Amino acid sequence: MKYETFEAEFIKQNKQLRLVLGVVILLLSIILFFIITDKKYFVLKNSSLVSSRPLLTWACEESFQSITKGKPEKDLIDESILNELKTSPFNVSSDEILNALAIKENLCRIIVKGDGKVRSFLINFKSSSSFPFYYKLFEINETELNQSELALTKGDK
Repeated sequence: MKYETFEAEFIKQNKQLRLVLGVVILLLSIILFFIITDKKYFVLKNSSLVSSRPLLTWACEESFQSITKGKPEKDLIDESILNELKTSPFNVSSDEILNALAIKENLCRIIVKGDGKVRSFLINFKSSSSFPFYYKLFEINETELNQSELALTKGDK
């Protein structure tokens, strides 16, 4: 084999190898793009698990119950509320929690029944990953209970 034919064959094979390598890189880039942009969480995207925020509703129920029982849970309640509870107790009878709804990201409505009355409270939370349960009760406001909320409680219990 002469040097010129070897060189020609080598250049021809090198061009074919570059072409194949270019096509493979292009295909891998397209596949990587689709893998990165593919939404694997589409099942949870419209799920009731995401919209109901079970940790918030749990924190709402537990923190409210601990306050009404007179034993506030330090991991679920902000220090300013704990200090306020030491000076003036929170006297609300809550024999039964009829409903706890996560309204917004850090806002929850709890509807309780006690002493023959049905009462509604808006509970505001602080959220931080440094908190033991991510949420801490920051504010409680009693609100008027409207008929649509009352109908919701009858459907749940």
